[in-house]
Amino acid sequence: MPDDEQKRSYEDLEHEVARYRAVYDVMRALGGTLDLDELLDLIITRITEVMDADRSSLFLIDWEKKELWSKVAQGVRFMEIRFPMDLGLAGAVATSGEVLNIPDAYDDIRFNQDFDRKTGYRTRSVLCVPMTNKEGERIGVIQVLNKKSENPFDEEDQELLCALANQAAVAVENSQLYEDQKKSFISFVETLSTAMDARDPITAGHSSRVTLYSLAIAEELEYTEKQLAVLNAAALLHDIGKIGVPEVVLFKDGRLTDEEYKVIQTHALHSLNILDKIHFVREQKEIPMMSATHHERLDGSGYPLGLRGDDIPEAGRVIAVGDIFDAITSRRHYRDRMEFLKVLKILDEESEGSHIQPEFVNAFKQLPLSRIVKILEEDNSELVPEEDMLLFEKISLSTLQVLLEKEEDALSSEERNLVERFMCAYDRCEDVNRPDMD
Repeated sequence: MPDDEQKRSYEDLEHEVARYRAVYDVMRALGGTLDLDELLDLIITRITEVMDADRSSLFLIDWEKKELWSKVAQGVRFMEIRFPMDLGLAGAVATSGEVLNIPDAYDDIRFNQDFDRKTGYRTRSVLCVPMTNKEGERIGVIQVLNKKSENPFDEEDQELLCALANQAAVAVENSQLYEDQKKSFISFVETLSTAMDARDPITAGHSSRVTLYSLAIAEELEYTEKQLAVLNAAALLHDIGKIGVPEVVLFKDGRLTDEEYKVIQTHALHSLNILDKIHFVREQKEIPMMSATHHERLDGSGYPLGLRGDDIPEAGRVIAVGDIFDAITSRRHYRDRMEFLKVLKILDEESEGSHIQPEFVNAFKQLPLSRIVKILEEDNSELVPEEDMLLFEKISLSTLQVLLEKEEDALSSEERNLVERFMCAYDRCEDVNRPDMD
């Protein structure tokens, strides 16, 4: 074999190996996440690199609405976009299932030039292929634009993109299945929580509010999205064990006797026993203990297991703060909301007395008053004047406590205005003479 021919053969082999390696790399990368947004972004980034293209876009098919939709496209910032699936080159591929390899997009009447006109981008070559799942159903399309060599995409490019699109389709379907499972799980959790709260109209919404307080604290502590999702479920289910508490005790109109209080305390152990019977996936395995330990105390004086310090799951310690705050700021059968400064002092006493985590109480106090009010008045927050909510956004709970602890005559007019507006929202008073912001 002549040297030139041998060299070309070797180069062709190297080129082929590089392409197979590229497909393998993309397949491996796509297996690394089940988050749909992250996955879609990863797909177009990797495919653009492998195809030596200028940019790429990916559209999924919504067969029910006959639309194409996407959250990702290179070279443009947007949230989700949707358009009829019979429009443009992507629509033609989605509708027919055929591959389109267009050397010059402007020569094809199906090409929508609006995007180029709005952005100043000049689309030349376009390769657009369908994404087909294992059942042979089209679930989307991928298109790559402007091969960097300035040559049109060739048949080899077409074969490679079709292979990558099929792998992407499998990854997307797995991600969508995972998303559906997550939605089903949280729907199941919310249904259980709502059913528990619905037993007593006085305490209705308690689990939801505790969950919102817990998530707010966790965000201050910079929890990851996965950690927040697990905490969300654990907090919603924290009182599920009250199903096992007799109604005559649970709904008693008045203070509980010592014996009745012991019966109420059994709800935490009931929560653990009930949730232990539910199959949770690996990252959710700790939910039963997280939910059941919101009455444990750092010094070991809590229940149901008498755990101490770090032996209490962190999520249980976070939920404990939200649970205490909601318990003393909510109406009960036998009392109204507690005076707010007293609420804050109880949180301080509980944290200083080694009952609840001081760091979590501090994180809670960094929250803006607007977030607290929205949760306190979860069903009626729209009744709080918008100008009040705008003011509350600028003030933290810890700052409010400082103002509440001052003597009234030591407050400036602006400080007095803030306190009065907050107390109006907290006490739900409708008729109060609010001073002007000026």
